[in-house]
Amino acid sequence: MTTFAPIILNCSVCGKSFKSNEIASCGFANKRTDFRPNYWGFNPVEYFFHLCPCGFCGPRQIFEIKIENEDVKKEIFGLGPLEEHTLPQKLERACQTLEILNKFGIVESNEYELAESWLNPFWWSMSIEEEKRFGEIVIKYYEIAFDKGQIPSDHFYPLLYLLGEINRRIGNIDKANKYFDEVISLTKKREELKDIRNLAIQQKEDPKENF
Repeated sequence: MTTFAPIILNCSVCGKSFKSNEIASCGFANKRTDFRPNYWGFNPVEYFFHLCPCGFCGPRQIFEIKIENEDVKKEIFGLGPLEEHTLPQKLERACQTLEILNKFGIVESNEYELAESWLNPFWWSMSIEEEKRFGEIVIKYYEIAFDKGQIPSDHFYPLLYLLGEINRRIGNIDKANKYFDEVISLTKKREELKDIRNLAIQQKEDPKENF
């Protein structure tokens, strides 16, 4: 069951207080084959992020950061307010905010962490254009993260598979199959990795929407 509670936050950028809502509990029934949770009841993701009327957006901990750099504030204000928005637009704004904070060293996020953030707007895209645009950003960051050795060891094969699945979903079939084939080859005869291997085979040969 999904429940949420009203909260009041003080914006780190404009300094004003605003009302928002925070998730108290939620759960999901299963996952899509790109690992997106399929939540019970209504989608709680809207409430994982908070949006100030000035345009600053992110999870609650972002609003606990004291920001005094005027250049940071100028870039955030430059994004403009996001009064009427869809869920993917709000999630994109949270990622844009993170990118700016990262640029100025307010937070320190590597490419792996940025990819994880951009997964949200990709997962909850509402159009083919959005899915492709956000998917390409996620792919770019994950590929750099692989090259730099930033991927946690226990996430290596699932994320290698995920690169295949995101490419498949945005229409890059040849590239998707290369990733699927790599997963299949690297996990051969490894019993502990049979689930991700079987998933790669399935999504290459007979794709499904959910697990």
